[in-house]
Amino acid sequence: MKASPGGRCCGRLRRWPLLLALVLAAACGRDEGAASGTAPAPAAIDGQEDAVCGMVVREQPAPRAQVLHADGERAFFCSLGDLLVYLSAPSPHGAVRAVFVEVLDGDGRSLTPQTGPHPWRRADDAVYVVGVARRGIMGAAVLAYADAALAEGVAAAHSGAQVRDFAQLQQWWRARQAAR
Repeated sequence: MKASPGGRCCGRLRRWPLLLALVLAAACGRDEGAASGTAPAPAAIDGQEDAVCGMVVREQPAPRAQVLHADGERAFFCSLGDLLVYLSAPSPHGAVRAVFVEVLDGDGRSLTPQTGPHPWRRADDAVYVVGVARRGIMGAAVLAYADAALAEGVAAAHSGAQVRDFAQLQQWWRARQAAR
C-alpha cells in the first residue's frame, strides 16, 4: 500500500488495532442471542457476583435470578429480594429484555436452603410465595415455583404466606419499601 502525501494512509492503519480493540471490548460479556434476535435463554451460574450485594451467586441458596438487558448485559442475583431491588432502579444497560428465576421443587425441601442448580423459568411464568420464614436468606424470603398448586400448598402450610404472580410480587415489593 502506497502512503499518500501527508501520511494519511499510514495514520488510518495505525487506528485499526484501536478500533478492533473497541469492537471486541464491546462484545465481551454480551449475550449473543440479544444481538442475533433469537429468544433469550438463561445462562448457567458460574462465578458471577450478585449485582446488588456482591456475594458469589452460586454459593447462595436457590431461588436465584438473572436479568438480560437489551444491550446484552446480564446481571445475576443470589436472591429474589436482590432481583426486586435491582429492578426498582434504572440501569445503565437499558431496558430489561428477560428475567429468569430458579424454581424450587415440590419434594418438600423448598424451605431447606439448597445451593445446587435448579430449573430456570421466565419470571412471568413462575409463581411466588412471600411471608414464609426461611433459614439462610438475607432479607425477605421470596420463593419461586413452576406450579401454582405447589405454591398454594406451601402458602397454606405457613400462616401469613401469600401467593403472587410476578407483577403482584413487584407491587408487593414497592408497597413494602414505601412502608419503611
